[in-house]
Amino acid sequence: MNHLKLTSTIAALALGTVLILTTAPKASADERGRCQQRVERAEEHYRHEVHEHGKHSRQAENARAKMNATWDRCWNEAHAWYDPQRHEWRTERDWDRSYDWDRDRNRDHDRDDR
Repeated sequence: MNHLKLTSTIAALALGTVLILTTAPKASADERGRCQQRVERAEEHYRHEVHEHGKHSRQAENARAKMNATWDRCWNEAHAWYDPQRHEWRTERDWDRSYDWDRDRNRDHDRDDR
């Protein structure tokens, strides 16, 4: 009887392990997809605020803070962050050093000169 319980327990653990390992990548992909969409929306909002109000405006600073918070949330959920400029996932928590906030300076017609 004990041998049967041990065999059943081992079989249940093996099945549970297989199920966890096969569903984890899908969950991770879903998390990354949602994070990527949030980052792209946050970046679009930031670019809009820079274009409308200038890079150092309160609106642009708020949008920049929201983008940083979005990256932080993605980092906590997916252990990576999406770089919308390079269109790639990064695995080092370095968005504060790697993201080029001035990349689109000419295209966005930065209004700081007013």
